[in-house]
Amino acid sequence: MEQALHNRIPRWEAIRNITGQPGISVGVIHQGREVLNYHAGVIDFDTNKKPNGDTLYCIASLSKALMAASIDMLVREGETSWDTPVHSIIPEFRHTHKTAELKGMTLRDICSHRTGLLSLDEITQGLDGRILIDKKEVVKVCNAMPVKHELRSSFLYNNGLFELAGHVVERLSGYSTWGVFQHERIYEPLGMNRTRAFRDDDEIDDNFAQPYMILTDGTPSYIPSTELSVDSMNGGSGGVRSSLNDLLKWSRCLLASFDKALPEMVASSGGLLHRLVPSSNSCQIGANFAKSNPHFPVLGAASPSLLVYGHQGDVPGNTCNIYIIPETNSAVVVLANGTGHSDATDWIAQDIIQTISELKPEVDFLSVAKEASRLYLSHYTRDFRDPLERNRGAKSPLPPLGDFVGTYVMEDLDVVFICVSLVPNSGIMRMRINGHDDQAMVLNYYNDDVFSYLPDSYDECLKRGLDRTHWSAFLIHFLRDEQGRVKGCRWELDGVDTLFTRK
Repeated sequence: MEQALHNRIPRWEAIRNITGQPGISVGVIHQGREVLNYHAGVIDFDTNKKPNGDTLYCIASLSKALMAASIDMLVREGETSWDTPVHSIIPEFRHTHKTAELKGMTLRDICSHRTGLLSLDEITQGLDGRILIDKKEVVKVCNAMPVKHELRSSFLYNNGLFELAGHVVERLSGYSTWGVFQHERIYEPLGMNRTRAFRDDDEIDDNFAQPYMILTDGTPSYIPSTELSVDSMNGGSGGVRSSLNDLLKWSRCLLASFDKALPEMVASSGGLLHRLVPSSNSCQIGANFAKSNPHFPVLGAASPSLLVYGHQGDVPGNTCNIYIIPETNSAVVVLANGTGHSDATDWIAQDIIQTISELKPEVDFLSVAKEASRLYLSHYTRDFRDPLERNRGAKSPLPPLGDFVGTYVMEDLDVVFICVSLVPNSGIMRMRINGHDDQAMVLNYYNDDVFSYLPDSYDECLKRGLDRTHWSAFLIHFLRDEQGRVKGCRWELDGVDTLFTRK
């Protein structure tokens, strides 16, 4: 198997050349043995340093399984249960609009992403990796999250609620932070000596993979390391840094949790992860590992079915993938320090899966990467600029810009506000979330009392890590009262209207 994987390396390098991601680390466990530990590229263009097994990467949403494991340890110790309502642990959690229904929201609901609440990532996670809301406001933020679906009716990914889960860990364990809890209860027992949840280490660690955004011409553009950490809002969802060697240790722990010869909890590792039990809904899987059901492409269409658990991580300047295959005691971990023209970590990981599992027919991931790159490079035009133009309608006269100047506070969440101001002697209007000067975005006239903050080019978005789930999220709709005075604004986030009142 080692040779079969090494034979694939030229193909993986060709994929990485297409996506443009600077450095990459790849690890594989198969039939319980480590069969690959491979590194290529650079982690810092200033020093030209190469990655190795101990290189520290931001692992983004791969952090969520560690949070779920933290909760499970407290469950086994009798501090709580997976079906305990969060409200009974954190009484101040009382959703503003769905108080009665969401009073029954459980830890299982959070970790299965079935609460129906909108995460407010567009407001929390700003430009240049910044986090714009203080961690201490986590309960207030969760109380005000817009409702998109009824509880347990649908899958809706929510980063903010994993920060609430971290708050649960802190409150039940007595540890000062969930990061300290994980360090003492998970990282140290497993020998994960290169894993931590503190951002300060990004600045001083000489083996840290610097994050880069890959511009449309393939040029790498440095972006500050994400502020997601144990000290930030949403840190519980994506604030951990780790290395390939450590994540292979973590993968062994995950695989051991499926071993029916072992107790329900894995005693040898201190019992770090409960066995993952699939429900009838593939989205409702414990510990935040969703059943792999790739649409682009389909693996092993002519092979027997194979149960694969996986998760992708993505913050500006870093992508990563982990896959667990219990049937063959296999795991795949791929880490990269760049947001590229699609994600080499995913294509390489899936190519490894088809190789070690001998899936047929073989998917040509080089061709997949080329097509994905083409789609990625057309993302700005296809998904944002063109639909904005198609939906603009007949352009009406520009209203007086002074009408809109002011501060707009989010309904039910007074720690979130938008400052709208005019740049002196320029005719330019801009908005700043929570008043941060470094988060200023120009508001261009769209139609009626609607303005767009879509930058003029894709590269402007990429340089600052700006993306949205839908073109409509780039529009700010100002609202007037009966006298024609601007009284507030509306911001559509993931299809849900979020309202702001002018102070």
